[in-house]
Amino acid sequence: MSFNLKNNENDTFLSDWLDDKISDDQLKQLVSETDFVAYKKLKDSLAVYQLAEPDMDKNYATIKAKKIAKINQKPVKVFPFYRYMAVAATLLLFVGLYNMFVFSNTVATDYGKTLSTNLSDNSRVTLNAKSKISYPTLFKYNRILKLDGEAYFEVQKGRQFTVETAQGKVQVLGTKFNVIAFPGYFEVHCFEGKVKVTNATNTTILTHGDAVRFYENKIESWEENEVPKPLWINGESNFKKVPLQYVMAQFQKQYNFEINYPNEFKAIKFTGSFTHKNIDVALQSICIPLHLKYAKTNAKTILLSE
Repeated sequence: MSFNLKNNENDTFLSDWLDDKISDDQLKQLVSETDFVAYKKLKDSLAVYQLAEPDMDKNYATIKAKKIAKINQKPVKVFPFYRYMAVAATLLLFVGLYNMFVFSNTVATDYGKTLSTNLSDNSRVTLNAKSKISYPTLFKYNRILKLDGEAYFEVQKGRQFTVETAQGKVQVLGTKFNVIAFPGYFEVHCFEGKVKVTNATNTTILTHGDAVRFYENKIESWEENEVPKPLWINGESNFKKVPLQYVMAQFQKQYNFEINYPNEFKAIKFTGSFTHKNIDVALQSICIPLHLKYAKTNAKTILLSE
């Protein structure tokens, strides 16, 4: 678009007209009709882009907020190398303590199975059927393990060795002993050395040949020196005046059969043994001395009766 001014020396009239210092009529006297039309279109276009008056209060508040945020922003800390080493050492210490105190290792047996395992302190544990032990990785520095079921322990001498169960615990330094622990029943038999047996209400010291059992708020102790280790290790469970319900609980662990019998049978005391190798011979070994009969009602259930 081109404009033909009548007087170039007075071209400031255009800016005066845009600022409304001169009127349209005055401009018409200074420019041609064609240029006036062009100038009018230009003025109308500029009117669309008029800038609003700045909101000074709003702008101040925005700037102030940004400044406060910058002040409150936490600086990024740069740690020296030795601090990273300290953190790494702390993590290693934590891992070591975790392995020392958390029972992260487990050994378990199935129905009718036994298993022997050597611990890191050279102690040896033999598990009876359906039994489980758990112990920390760094066991030789923290000789505590948990038992559920029955196990025979041959403990190397050293710092205190503790067997924890839901029914109580056994503490030794170096000895051989057997522990039975399942719901409602806790029995310990010392075969060598000395052990301390503790449950919720009692503490008992056992030496070679001594045995003790806790059940139904009862405590029973006796001596048994005839055998050097539990008979179950060689495939035979033996009992001395044990209530039938606990005898049959052991039977179930060996043969994985459900045993049904009247409630009055539970308190019958049994002295004797049963084999782990033949279920019929085992049942006869239990039932004949007690004048009971048995019958297999299906593939996995046995009924005892008079």
